Amino acid sequence: MGLNFRSVFASIIVSVIFLSGCSSDLVSNSPSSPSPVKDQTLKSAYADKFLIGATLNDYLVANLHDPSVAIVKQHFSAATMDNAMKWEVFNPQPDTYNFTAPDNFVDFTSQNNIAAVGHVLFWHSQTPDWVFKDQSGNLLNREALLKRMRQRAKLMAARYGKTIKIWDVVNEAIEDDGSLRQSMYNQIIGDDFIEQAFIIAAQELPKDSVLLYNDYGMTRPGRRDSVVKLVKDLQAKKIKIDGIGVQGHWAMQNPSISEIASSFDAFIATGLPIHITELDVDYLGREEFFGANVDITKRVATPQNNPYADGHFPATADQELGDRYVDIFKLFLTYHQHIERVTFWGVTDNNSWLNGWPVAGRTNYPLLFNRDGSEKQALKRVVQLGSDY
Repeated sequence: MGLNFRSVFASIIVSVIFLSGCSSDLVSNSPSSPSPVKDQTLKSAYADKFLIGATLNDYLVANLHDPSVAIVKQHFSAATMDNAMKWEVFNPQPDTYNFTAPDNFVDFTSQNNIAAVGHVLFWHSQTPDWVFKDQSGNLLNREALLKRMRQRAKLMAARYGKTIKIWDVVNEAIEDDGSLRQSMYNQIIGDDFIEQAFIIAAQELPKDSVLLYNDYGMTRPGRRDSVVKLVKDLQAKKIKIDGIGVQGHWAMQNPSISEIASSFDAFIATGLPIHITELDVDYLGREEFFGANVDITKRVATPQNNPYADGHFPATADQELGDRYVDIFKLFLTYHQHIERVTFWGVTDNNSWLNGWPVAGRTNYPLLFNRDGSEKQALKRVVQLGSDY
């Protein structure tokens, strides 16, 4: 199933704590133990359970003085780039490559003993049109597109394979109802597109790479069951797949903890570990304001759907957010032997994508750090939970 990154980075973190003379301050598992020392971090609290990750952007890896970078160094043992390695950004035109941000990313993670995640090799979105067409603008045939996919994997392996050991090979290729997404990959290559992508990744990336299928809405029965079938089909054909990426873009009430647990049970039954790849909690919510039948022209920020527009997150809201995160992390701890990594989609509320989706202009609060980098009570509660487990 690939490298056990939990064990590798747990040993690094524990060694650092010991060498810094803090080992005597660590809290024990005894019910009578005091609260953890103030220097306890996310990665130290969960060091023997799973990696704790954050998502970085171009600005952060180029501006290492930014306060968010200090948070990453202190609290996180894994990191993912949000956009810089997606095909459209990385290689927007034939023979045109934007190496700077990915290079900065691998340098930063290497220098700080942080496990780097490659996001993403193949995705229907943010893939430029030229990938699917010849010089005359005609659609490629199956063999030509597979060749371009292989060339991309070869380049990633040559430039980043020594540093990046976890890869989202295919992203969001299955619909809510369990059917295959009719992307250009699928239309040109056929229904075995995902299979071919994993074959290419296994052949071109280093043998110790951890290859993941990654998707959202993984508690929905259609997608969940199709992912399980996909994994079993690949396993039956002896095609390398090392884990299942569960994005975890969740809200305050949905999905329920029992629904998440049921999906975990289904994935664990394949024998593969789970990676929580893109965790955040949409505090403001969206379904009650932006359902399928709502006129898109009405998707504007209002006092009702954007109650804390001034950036101040009140203590009562922090308590509610903390309650949700505690419930989620209690579940993660229950399943920790089957979870390799938990990665937050962002570092602070300031750089969360939920500020601009599903409507621009809202001020959302989905992560454990406030916009100014200060710690929410929700963070302290999650750290406490991991320390006491």
